[in-house]
Amino acid sequence: MGYMSEAAEYLDTQRSIQIEECVDDIRSLVASSGVTGASLTQVKIRLLQLAAKTELFNTDIFPVQKGDSASSLYLLSEDDNHEYAFYAVSEITGNMSPPHDHTTWAVIAGIEGEELNKFYLRLDGGEELGHARIEEAHSEVVGIGTGVTLMPEDIHSIHCLVDQPTLNFHFYGRSIEHLPKRKAFNMSDGTYRYFPANPHIYKCT
Repeated sequence: MGYMSEAAEYLDTQRSIQIEECVDDIRSLVASSGVTGASLTQVKIRLLQLAAKTELFNTDIFPVQKGDSASSLYLLSEDDNHEYAFYAVSEITGNMSPPHDHTTWAVIAGIEGEELNKFYLRLDGGEELGHARIEEAHSEVVGIGTGVTLMPEDIHSIHCLVDQPTLNFHFYGRSIEHLPKRKAFNMSDGTYRYFPANPHIYKCT
């Protein structure tokens, strides 16, 4: 038991070190290059480097918690002003989101399993509050070694369709708990509503 405890403590320490180094690198990337498609691609590459350390990040360590329906959200790190927010998101088959934006930049990187991301175009100019027309444009699978990037106005939805548990990194310019104007879109009736954050966010200590 003592050996296992020491091993677990070592992994916890390494996980904290790797998270801090990754966030520092991403902060430097964005500070030097701004938020562009090219800089977010570099953020994705850095997250995928960390995602490859599966001894530190896997669904045994970050499972879907009992009592959660189909996903659990773990906060790994965020700045004091709630910027550079880093999460691990664990999912099981059936988890999905409505089409939504973030109002901040975001990057998703795959660790285990697969998550289908659908991307949408907004067809109207936002003239009428609460109303929006969108159409599906393309889709990408986030899995081992792959990821996607999103600018603040980009719209996507997520769909976990595979049988095995899925784990991804989600990195946001600002924590989702502090994004009150995220919009969830209803394609069928051409409306949107504001999309509150999941209230059940686990702190990674």
